[in-house]
Amino acid sequence: MELESNLLLSQAKQLYHITPLWEITTGYSGDSIFEAESGLRRRILRVAEFSNKKEAHVEFETRWTEYLALRMEGIAKPVRSVNNRLYEVAGAGGKTYILSLQEKAPGKIVDINDPKEFNEELFFHLGMLMGRMHKLTMCYEGNQRCPEFKWNGPHFWRRNIAIPDEAVRQEEKRFLEELEQLPIGNENYGIVHFDIHTDNFLVENKRITLIDFDACQFNWYAADMASAMFFMVQKGAGPLKNLTEKERTNFAEAYLLSYLKGYLQTNTINAYWIGKMDLFMRYQMIDEYVAAQTGWPEESAHLKQWYLNWYKERIVKHLPYVFIDYERILRNLPDLKKI
Repeated sequence: MELESNLLLSQAKQLYHITPLWEITTGYSGDSIFEAESGLRRRILRVAEFSNKKEAHVEFETRWTEYLALRMEGIAKPVRSVNNRLYEVAGAGGKTYILSLQEKAPGKIVDINDPKEFNEELFFHLGMLMGRMHKLTMCYEGNQRCPEFKWNGPHFWRRNIAIPDEAVRQEEKRFLEELEQLPIGNENYGIVHFDIHTDNFLVENKRITLIDFDACQFNWYAADMASAMFFMVQKGAGPLKNLTEKERTNFAEAYLLSYLKGYLQTNTINAYWIGKMDLFMRYQMIDEYVAAQTGWPEESAHLKQWYLNWYKERIVKHLPYVFIDYERILRNLPDLKKI
């Protein structure tokens, strides 16, 4: 593998005029990630094993992110190769790989334990960024719905992972039936990041830059918003924090109100979709339940069953991920569209 890496990095050096520096081993990407430099600028190189499915998604992802990055701040911009391509295909050791490069985002991962960093001001700025991203996407010519990249389509990460618990499987079926009935239109459905959590953005002087668009898909914009809230609550008031339900609610409502105030600075959203965030987060609990079963960290193995039981109880007893008074949130947003 070391020989393959050296051959691939040598090709990347020629294709992008970069000098690879080191491999980045943190994070949960299935690809190999390297930091590189180009003159005085830092870059991030991603190396993925080739498949037709992977290539199609890399093209889908990089075209969208380049479109966004050329029109707004806060998006890690793809860097084209010397051949003016958004990605390149290279071979090494009898295998084929996909190489793609992007600018390295400025700043650092936010410290969730530091209230000076992880606070309502951050949530406000995150809302502004996502509102701008969603609004621009509505005008993107590539924002044409296709089954290939649908939220539960062929690229869905757990499409072929069986849920062993029958009760949870039945709840997923119920959620899917409800989700499939939601209205779809250009103003509420399009390409979204759908993996916005504190490991996937960097902050510098209050400026947020999104990275890792590998999970981008066609989904409701409100689902993207709900997913970000799910992850923020997970970090600030998740089950492992051992907070009371009231404490969890207080955190979630403070987050959502700040986030929506920011979002409404750059975009609009109908109150109907605020009311659907609970549904999106209930469905995401099943994602978290499956992820914990299949990829739980060894260092906290003693907590795994407790964590699974916590999620299963919420799912099968029809309890929300977190109790939020959405009517109270709406009353504090007088400019929100109500129809």
